[in-house]
Amino acid sequence: MSDQSSAQEKTEDPTQQRLEKAREEGNVSVSKEVSSVVIMVISLFTILSVGEFIYGKFVQLFETFFLNAGAAIQNQDQALAYLKEAFLAGFEAMTPLLIVLIITAFLVNAIQTKMAFSIKALEPKFSNLNPIEGVKNIFSMKGLMELAKGIVKLTAVVGIAYSTITTNANTFLSFAVTPMEYGLQESGYYILTFLGKVFAALFVLSVADALYQQYQHKEDLKMSKKEVKDERKESEGDPQMKGKRKEMGQALRHKRMDHAVLESDVVVTNPTHYAVALQYDPEANSAPLVMAKGQRYKAQKIKKLAREFDVPIVENKPVAQALFASAEVDQHIPEDMYRAVAEILAYVYKLKNKHNI
Repeated sequence: MSDQSSAQEKTEDPTQQRLEKAREEGNVSVSKEVSSVVIMVISLFTILSVGEFIYGKFVQLFETFFLNAGAAIQNQDQALAYLKEAFLAGFEAMTPLLIVLIITAFLVNAIQTKMAFSIKALEPKFSNLNPIEGVKNIFSMKGLMELAKGIVKLTAVVGIAYSTITTNANTFLSFAVTPMEYGLQESGYYILTFLGKVFAALFVLSVADALYQQYQHKEDLKMSKKEVKDERKESEGDPQMKGKRKEMGQALRHKRMDHAVLESDVVVTNPTHYAVALQYDPEANSAPLVMAKGQRYKAQKIKKLAREFDVPIVENKPVAQALFASAEVDQHIPEDMYRAVAEILAYVYKLKNKHNI
């Protein structure tokens, strides 16, 4: 029982195949905190950049409605026209911000997921509607971590707000007795300072969250020893199938060797340790070609095939050893072997001519 339980423990790091499969399913490490902070920062800079444009559009909208506030709406078409005008003005005012936010959200998630996209991740999971599972998730380790992150963020924001207010309390109180225009202009500096501190704190928390999400993602994908073994078997294939593939490979190699020896003009041997099959076709090749070579068992196989196909066998120990060491199959023999091989081929052609007479 203990062996079975230990085999099921997730103690092994995820394999590359497991990581790729998770990525295909859309299961990647993503930090929501990073996305939120980046979107907030970009939103702030966008508002500062195009705030005057947005402000002007809303001022124009309010002026239009206030100037026509006394005019009675005569019919439904007139009311719809007012609503349409308000909607278009509001949409036009917010369009720059919306475009920037959409692009930012896409880029942040694309960078975090490294452009991973999976339709399977978009499929609805009815298990999420199960209230029992929802309660379990709340009190799970992930749920507790989310609660802890929320508490830390709230504490940071409240702490920064408290520090800002207590440090500048007298200045804020003075705004009550100053003209509104002056108070609004001066308060902008303190608001931006407060937001900068909040964003800095949230940025630190988002970096920590991103590192934690990567660690948690790897932990979630950890495998048991049995899973690693099963995956290796699946990738390598069944042992019986591997044996059959090996047999088929050997058969193909034997067939290739049969064909190579059959087309050879001579087999040079050691006489027992080495065998090199050569072919020379002056019209096709500028030098003799190595068709097959082998040592020990393979050398005996080449000589056996040579006898079966009536290919001449010439014993020449130094030439056989040199050809085996320096020549490769399907390549020309080295230039320094031309003379020795030419003598062997001349001898073979002489024997063939004698047999033909």
